[in-house]
Amino acid sequence: MKENTADLLSTQGLAVSMRDGKELIPVVHPCDISVKRGGCTGIIGESGCGKSMICRALLGLHAPEQWQIGGQVYLDGEQVPIESDDAMDGFRGRRMTMILQEPLSAFDSRMTIGAHFLEGCRRKQKALRRQGAEEWLKRMDLQDPGGLMKRYPFELSGGMLQRVMIALSLMTEPELLIADEPTTALDSTVQRDILLLLAELKKEWNLSLLLVSHDLRVISRMADRIYVMYAGQIVEWGSMEELMENPLHPYTKGLIRSRPSYSKERLTAMTGRPPRVGEWMGAGCPFAPRCPEAAGECSGELPELKQTKGEHFVRCCRQWDRG
Repeated sequence: MKENTADLLSTQGLAVSMRDGKELIPVVHPCDISVKRGGCTGIIGESGCGKSMICRALLGLHAPEQWQIGGQVYLDGEQVPIESDDAMDGFRGRRMTMILQEPLSAFDSRMTIGAHFLEGCRRKQKALRRQGAEEWLKRMDLQDPGGLMKRYPFELSGGMLQRVMIALSLMTEPELLIADEPTTALDSTVQRDILLLLAELKKEWNLSLLLVSHDLRVISRMADRIYVMYAGQIVEWGSMEELMENPLHPYTKGLIRSRPSYSKERLTAMTGRPPRVGEWMGAGCPFAPRCPEAAGECSGELPELKQTKGEHFVRCCRQWDRG
């Protein structure tokens, strides 16, 4: 089945629910997201809002006995069979790959770096696989790739492991790279290097990137389109410039105000905490208990995601009250 190919990746009503006996508990409410060809889409939100759940759903990684996935995913106009683990072999690891926030967790500590590369590309002869692996490690600015192939993951620093993981992900020349909190476990200097590397690869290979983070600084440096998530739903999205210069949802405004800066101004933190899974079941605005602009209507029905102008959408009843 083919779908509109204006974007490389698009979803329609993608949703994730956790199975609790016969009950289904919504974790990610139906959402539509997209990634431009050669572009970078960012998903921002506090921990637990559903960002990583979306990433895993896109690759069909949720165990069906524990999770129910709804909606459709399209890659280059072709529907991705996220409900079938076997059918996903033609997409996952080939056309769509992912790098994780904890580099060490992605590696088998019993296997050398070289063994990971040889295991991941069995379609080529062993000598060609080794040569390709060393070439990719060089592209990641890693010294002595031949020696690196003989080392074990625990012998490498976090920044080196993240570069190795990126090389592993890109060896199959995927169309889409999903980066789930790729710099969280790294210090600020290494974070900058990894982001610069991703930006260079995106430009050189026309790579499409889905970048997930709770750090607005990371997202704003890379993304051309940003989705803001709260309690498992999209509360605002738009172009990076429009959303950063003219945030409309109180939660987005709070994220921007709470960014650390080098000025002497006091850091403004949002009070309260996001609802835990199962605490908010769709009645009213989930951000209302923490919102400084909340009014009576905010506890009524869940507001719709509405377009304001151009590519800018917001889910906030107070926004419409203000006209």
